[in-house]
Amino acid sequence: MREKTFKEIVEMAEKKDRPKIAFGLQEEEKEILASLKKGKKYADIILVTPKGITKVVGFEVVASENPEEKIATMLAQGEVDGIIRGTIDDFKTYEAYRQITNCKKVINPALMEDTKGREFFLSPGSNPEGWEKEERLFIAEQIAEFAKGLGIKPIIAVFAAERHETYPRKKHIRDGVVGILNKTYEDAEWIVAELVKKGYSAKNWAIDLNPAIEAECNIIVPVNGMVGNQIFRALYVCGSKMLACPRLGLPHCYEDNSRTERDFEFHVKWLVSWINSKKV
Repeated sequence: MREKTFKEIVEMAEKKDRPKIAFGLQEEEKEILASLKKGKKYADIILVTPKGITKVVGFEVVASENPEEKIATMLAQGEVDGIIRGTIDDFKTYEAYRQITNCKKVINPALMEDTKGREFFLSPGSNPEGWEKEERLFIAEQIAEFAKGLGIKPIIAVFAAERHETYPRKKHIRDGVVGILNKTYEDAEWIVAELVKKGYSAKNWAIDLNPAIEAECNIIVPVNGMVGNQIFRALYVCGSKMLACPRLGLPHCYEDNSRTERDFEFHVKWLVSWINSKKV
C-alpha cells in the first residue's frame, strides 16, 4: 500500500480543532496578507507587527516596538498555540524565545515539494549549520525520527563534495582544496556508517542530488549549511515550494520559513495540524 504524503497527513489532522496562532509581519505586503486570509479557514490568526502598521484589516493586530520579542513571549507564555515567524527577523525571534524558555539545541529542517510533487526534508539550510560530521549526524537522526513519527519511512541521502570515482585517486592529498573535498567524502562515509548501524536506510550519494531524489530519498543532508542554503534557493527559484519548516525539539509549535516566501497558506495549515497532533 502506498505511504501517505506529508500533505495527506496534514489533511487528516488539521480538521480537528481551530487553534490561535501568531504571525510575524514586518511590512504590509498584499500577497502575504492574501495568503493569510486563506489561512483563516484553519486558525484564528493574530498579526504581530512593528508599531506604525495601521492599514491591515480583517486581523487582530498586536503592534510592538520589538515584534520578535513579543511573538516569542506570546508563544512561551501560552497566549497562542503556535507561531509562524513570517517576515520579522529570524535570529532575533528565536534568540528571544530561547532566552525565555532556556531551550536546548534544536534543528530546523525545510520540507520541500519539487515541481514534480516529490516531498523531501532538506537540512541544514542555514549557513552556520552542519559543518561538523557529528552535527550532520545529529540532524539526520532527528529528522528521521520526526518523519517516522508522522508515519513517513525515512530514506536518508548524505552528500559529499566530490564524486565516488574521484576520491580513490586523490584520497592521499590532505592539504588545500582537494584535501577539504576528501574530508567531505570521508565525513559522508562516516555519517552513513553510523546511521546504518542505528538501523536507518542511508547512502552516500556523493554529489548526485537529482538521482537521490529520483530514488525517493526523503531526507537530504548536504555537505554543510552553506550548500544546503544554496540548494534551497535554487529549488525555490525553479518553482519548488517549502511546505513546512518546524523548529523541532521545543516545548511549543514554532514554525519558521524562508524570508523569500510570500504564500503562507500551507504553513498555516501545517501548523494547525501539528498543534492538533500534540493534543492527541
